[in-house]
Amino acid sequence: MDRRDFLKAGAGLVAGLAIGAIGGYALGSSKAETTLQASGNSEGAKVRLKALWIYVGPIGDYGWTHSHHIAKEKVAQHSWVETVHLEKVPETQAYDVIKAQLDQGGYDAVFATSYGYMEAIKRLAPQYPEVKFYHCSGPWEEFRDHPNVSTYFAEFYQLYYLNGVAAGAVTESCRLGYIPAFLIPEVVRHINAFAIGAIHGAKIAGKCGNGSQVEVLVTPPLNSWFAPDKARAAAQTLVDQYGVDVLSYTEDSTATIEAAEEYWSEGSKVYSFSHYSDMTQYYKSQGRELRSHLTGQISDWSPIYYTLLAAQATGGYTKVDIWARLGDYVPIRWRSPESSRAGSPEGAVYLAPLNREAIPPRVLEEIIRLYEDMKELLYEPFTGPLRGYQIDEQGRPQEEVKLKVEEGARLGRDSLWYMNWFHESVQRI
Repeated sequence: MDRRDFLKAGAGLVAGLAIGAIGGYALGSSKAETTLQASGNSEGAKVRLKALWIYVGPIGDYGWTHSHHIAKEKVAQHSWVETVHLEKVPETQAYDVIKAQLDQGGYDAVFATSYGYMEAIKRLAPQYPEVKFYHCSGPWEEFRDHPNVSTYFAEFYQLYYLNGVAAGAVTESCRLGYIPAFLIPEVVRHINAFAIGAIHGAKIAGKCGNGSQVEVLVTPPLNSWFAPDKARAAAQTLVDQYGVDVLSYTEDSTATIEAAEEYWSEGSKVYSFSHYSDMTQYYKSQGRELRSHLTGQISDWSPIYYTLLAAQATGGYTKVDIWARLGDYVPIRWRSPESSRAGSPEGAVYLAPLNREAIPPRVLEEIIRLYEDMKELLYEPFTGPLRGYQIDEQGRPQEEVKLKVEEGARLGRDSLWYMNWFHESVQRI
């Protein structure tokens, strides 16, 4: 079942009363709570699940882990679920940490929120068949033979493309930077989407040879999801040594955007983005206004968590693979540029606030148009012709540039999920 079939058949995940449970989330009413309480037993006792979240980073990273934790806290407000979380669990220790928790008993569900927890979950699932495991960002094929393991992800490549459009419109050097935590396929497709978007943005703005001169320079992978010092150093290298004036990244802290802010204080306009959490709000809470912020990619995992747990709580568990993109978990998915919520919370993934002073009006209009088109799958960034070259796990070229996507062809899930090539405008420094 693909994600569209899953979302269309959401009501079918749970029988009878569970339909009201899932519907209650979107309506923001107490109907879900009442339904789940009533479905517990004939005497109306509450259904109570106990769910464990495993985080790879600290809750205070204001990035990946922070966004998962905020969603977990939203779910925890419902009386029919008890939640427990453990932060800063190294991927190499995940098996022992989770097993120790499960051996204490009482857990119904485990949410493993890092790609690197995959091997641990594959080992644990057969040992605890009564527990439902939900693995974030891992390919479902890895868990094909585990009926009690589902996979889920809030996908960002469409948002990275729109970030790129903004970046291409504001750059003066035509050199953009990207700081990857790792160069796994997830990050590679985000880098490529950013690069493709930047070319389009520069073309719309009439810059960089109408996009032909745009370069995206990628630093060596940090080999850590949370490495503020390394991310800051990488940002400084890109700006000071390579003349980059827009910084994108996959590292779960505010380090990169903080580095961009410091350049502004020194009189240099260097732009950056929110990542997983709205960093404009974080800085406002600190009494500061961001000058470097263009927009960004934001996730709200709570509708995914609620849907999965509501299905399990009401006896409707089904092994699924959720890959939430723009337009998923929104009340109305019809495109509406005139009343677009681009730059505001909407669904499982959405754009951070748009910098309407820095981004030219014509490009803002294009970002909103593309945002609305992508909600309905009327437009996909990875549509050919696209040229690129295969890379290794460090981003080093393994072949000459060649055609990767035929003209008019659109990449599907498998080609995106296992992407191992860079767009021809991308260069690893």
